[in-house]
Amino acid sequence: MKSWLVILFVLYFSFSVKGQNKYDYTWIAGTDNSDASIGTEATIIDFGVVPPVLTYQGTSSPQSLLALGEICDRNTGRLLFYSNGCVVFDSTHHIMANGDSINFGIYWKNYCIGEKYLYYPNVFSVMALPNSYINNEYYLIHQMEARDLEKIIHKPLLYSTIKFDENSPNGRVVKKNAAFYDEDTAAGFFTSMKHANKKDWWIMHLEARSNKYLKFLLDSTGIHLHDSQIIGDSIKGHHAQSQFSPDGKKYAWFNKETGLHLFDFDRATGALSNYRSLIIEQQPSIGGLCFSPNSRFLYVFDITNAYQIDLWQTDLNEAYEKIGSYNPGSEGSPYKDLMFGMLGPNCKIYIASKLGSSHFSTIESPDEKGAACNFQALGLKLIYSSGGGGVPNLPHYRVDEPYPCDRTLGNVWQLPEIVDFSIAPNPVSDQITITPPAKGLLSIYDLSGKSVYQQMQEDNSEVVIDVSPFPPGHYIVIFEEKHKVHRGEFVKI
Repeated sequence: MKSWLVILFVLYFSFSVKGQNKYDYTWIAGTDNSDASIGTEATIIDFGVVPPVLTYQGTSSPQSLLALGEICDRNTGRLLFYSNGCVVFDSTHHIMANGDSINFGIYWKNYCIGEKYLYYPNVFSVMALPNSYINNEYYLIHQMEARDLEKIIHKPLLYSTIKFDENSPNGRVVKKNAAFYDEDTAAGFFTSMKHANKKDWWIMHLEARSNKYLKFLLDSTGIHLHDSQIIGDSIKGHHAQSQFSPDGKKYAWFNKETGLHLFDFDRATGALSNYRSLIIEQQPSIGGLCFSPNSRFLYVFDITNAYQIDLWQTDLNEAYEKIGSYNPGSEGSPYKDLMFGMLGPNCKIYIASKLGSSHFSTIESPDEKGAACNFQALGLKLIYSSGGGGVPNLPHYRVDEPYPCDRTLGNVWQLPEIVDFSIAPNPVSDQITITPPAKGLLSIYDLSGKSVYQQMQEDNSEVVIDVSPFPPGHYIVIFEEKHKVHRGEFVKI
């Protein structure tokens, strides 16, 4: 006989890691900024285990092991490839076949060789997407900076294609540095959202110093400009971080000069609407943003503070509150700004700093309002500092799955608080009466773990359930609240 404990286990893991795609389960989180050792080193975070496992990765290559963009195997979460904007690394952390000289040009020669950066210092300028029409083929989308000796000429958008097969188990770059938009665009800014058809990808960008939004579509024919739209205020100054909400219904970007810019988004047409903007406090830093898993909250970050914005409120000026601060001098440097945020597959938000902190700040419970979201200034200790952009640029690969991340990956697993409640009558032949303690999910399971009844309860009103069709036997009743599970048992005669 299976116990109620086994049934609870089945219940809480029914939507676990096994059901999710894992394109984002391994992160290259940072690179060594010192000259302490030959070559470069990085922190690798494996989110596929609980708690996440951090490991050291080193190489004798002078190229920085820095993931401006990356992607993992859909089924296993194993890292497939990543790019620092100069080259493409394979899963062994060597330069992939034909993966040299990404974004090749004058800017590449200034930063990708020699001793200065050895990565392309343009964060959120690289992104990886799977080809939905060809198995084991991927697009690496990247932004080039074309310069003369005095100024930037323009920033065209390029793509490279990467293929895995029997002859290239670690992948090879098939097409490299192909331009799909050859006009000037805003620095960084790359983000993407799945089309409503669940196959194609929207790629959103912004014309430089403008409010003209460029909406590209990656479909069976490749990448092409679908249309453009002039809406809202123009971008000014430095580059920005932009993101879609996990449910695909909103699009936002943030930079220090013009603050937050928020839109509604239509996944079927690509249309932007309902433009809203907000300046909380202008700060001398780049800043970033990240949506909560449930898409209700938007978090923005500046040089020292993190703010939560409740998007259920119509007036953004009344919708935000400070949820934490980061001491810029707390790790020995006066300029370790909070900068870019990214939602992890474990439902936590990770925030990198501008100049390479040895920690990520974290938001442990981003679906909770106010202080309950649990901002941690030094939330995750890295093996090496988070240089460059700090976090990889990752779209919401699971927009069409039940939830954009997996709560069971968030902490060392343990059963929630279990509370017994009574069921009457018991034994029963026809009807049982249950009074739920609050809003939540009410389920009944037989002893094999099969669900025989399930209903979301909107309040604590009494519920009468007809069990006369149930076969005789023993049944478990489970009622789920946010952090508590109520259980009961009855015998059907």
